[in-house]
Formats: sequence, C-alpha cells, structure tokens
Amino acid sequence: MKRTLNRIFASAISAGLAIAALSVATVGCEIKPISELTAEDGVVRLRALHKDENWERLIQEVNEYKSRYPYSQYASEADLLQADAYFRTNRHPEAIANYDDFLRRNPSHPQADLALFRIANSYDKQSPEAVDREQATTQRAIEKYKELIQKFPRSAHTPESATRIAALKRRVADHHMFIGEFYRKKELWHGALTRFLFVADHYPDVKELQSNALEKAAEAYNKLAEQLEKDPKSDALSYFRSSTPEQLKIKANQLLERSKALSVSTAG
Repeated sequence: MKRTLNRIFASAISAGLAIAALSVATVGCEIKPISELTAEDGVVRLRALHKDENWERLIQEVNEYKSRYPYSQYASEADLLQADAYFRTNRHPEAIANYDDFLRRNPSHPQADLALFRIANSYDKQSPEAVDREQATTQRAIEKYKELIQKFPRSAHTPESATRIAALKRRVADHHMFIGEFYRKKELWHGALTRFLFVADHYPDVKELQSNALEKAAEAYNKLAEQLEKDPKSDALSYFRSSTPEQLKIKANQLLERSKALSVSTAG
C-alpha cells in the first residue's frame, strides 16, 4: 500500500513538473508585441500574417505598427497590406477608405494601379444586380474603372476593368429603362420621356437598348402631344407649354427615324 502511494505521489510530482516546464516554455516563446520589434522586423511579421491569410490579426498588427513607426519606409507597404486584409474579408467600405488613403499618400507607387482597381472592384461588389434598385454605387464603380484605364492604360487590370465597365453600364441603362417603364405604365409621359431619352443619348454602345429607348421616347412625345391638344393648360404639361403638339410629333418622328437608321446599321 505504501509503495502504491509513493508511486502515485511521484507521478503527481512528475506531472506537475511537466506542466511547469510547459508553462515556462510557453512564456519563453511568447510572441513579442509588434511595437517592441524594429520597423524591419515588424513588416516581416506583417508579410507573414498576410501570407498565412490571418486577416484579423494583420489588421490589428498594422494599427499597432503604424502607431509605433508612422514614418517608417515600410509604412506604405503596411497600409497596403491592411487594405488588402479588409478587401479579402469583404469589408468593402473599409477597403475603399484604406486604398484611397494609400493612393493619396503614394500616387506613384508601383502598386497604385492595384489599389485603384481594388477601389473600383469594392464598389462593384457592393452594387446591386437588381435593376429596380438604386445604382449610384454601380456608377461609382464605372467611374473608378474608367479612372484606372485612363491613368494606367498598360495595367494588368485594364482588360478586366473594360469588361466590367461594359457590364455595369448595361445594368445602369437597364435601371433607367425600368424607371421609364414604370412612368410609362402610370402614363406619366414626361418622366418616361426623360428616362428613355437619357438611355438613348448616353448608352449608344448598347444598340438594341438604344433602339428600344428611341421608340418609347417617340411614343412619349406623341402621348404628350395628345395631352397638349386636349388640355394645353394642364399643370402636368407645364414643361411643354412653349411647344405645340405638332412640334412634339415632329420630335417623335425624328426619334423613330433614328431608331430605324440604327436598326439598319446594326443589321448591316
């Protein structure tokens, strides 16, 4: 019995010593705060976190690094790594803000085109695909993609930017057509006319949509001409009081001629 107790006691001591040794080792291997590293060693850690896709830790560490070394030669790299972490975790407003800040400070940086592409892409990812929703974010993405093509025509991201511009412009045009159709169904012909003309004049590269917009704008002009004949003093026609029904019909015919010419050129 005594021997058994001694063995149990010895095992307990051994286990305690092992735990203590493990604790000491853990403390000894504890990672230093990034603020205690040199600027160079700190950015090496940030690169490693990026490589490991440890995004949350990277965001936190960059904040501490910039606080400790705000004027480091690696500060711009740290900014870019943090912006990328936001982008990779789909926090697009934060990504936009960080990439934008990076570009303001480093407009000639070798990766400036990447930063601008990521800004455009962040707006793109936030824009709604449904054409019945507001497309302000989509328009912002188009503007940023265009800026990239203008500033960095030889960028590796230029071809994709051009492709996205075409797709997003079609979405915005569809949005205006959707609103035009809404007004058309409500017989609010001035509102419908405005939207259809906007598509016809601003999206000439979308041929089939432009032709449809011209035809519906012509219809709106004819409907307005009819209303003007029936009630020339109507408040709904205040914008057209200086025009005659005949003048509006002439405009309608001109739009139909444009639509026909467009159809012929497309077919040819």
